[in-house]
Amino acid sequence: MKPFDIVFLLLSLVLTAGSAWAALAPTNAPLRLEVQTDGGLYTYPLDTDQEIKAVGPLGTTLVHVEGRAVHVEVSPCANKVCLAMGTIRQGGQWLACLPNHVFIRISGGSAEASIDAGVF
Repeated sequence: MKPFDIVFLLLSLVLTAGSAWAALAPTNAPLRLEVQTDGGLYTYPLDTDQEIKAVGPLGTTLVHVEGRAVHVEVSPCANKVCLAMGTIRQGGQWLACLPNHVFIRISGGSAEASIDAGVF
């Protein structure tokens, strides 16, 4: 092995370890609700009870926030899968109404860095 090979190997290891730490390090950021539609990304505080109207190509999806928990209350889509997805409460959890192009996610908090067993 030549000296340049050793330098390249060490640099690769440092970059890999740094990237893994940046991606998996827990954060103490406050929890917030992100609602993404074709119109853009909107951020709301999770500690305020409210109803959010997310407008998509099929109509309005009504998102209900109460007690730091979020669920889809009304959806204009035909199959209503987003209603059956239930309630989310922790960072990293999400809901989606794909036919109406509405994606709802809780971001922030230390739970966001945890691995979700449902993801494959």
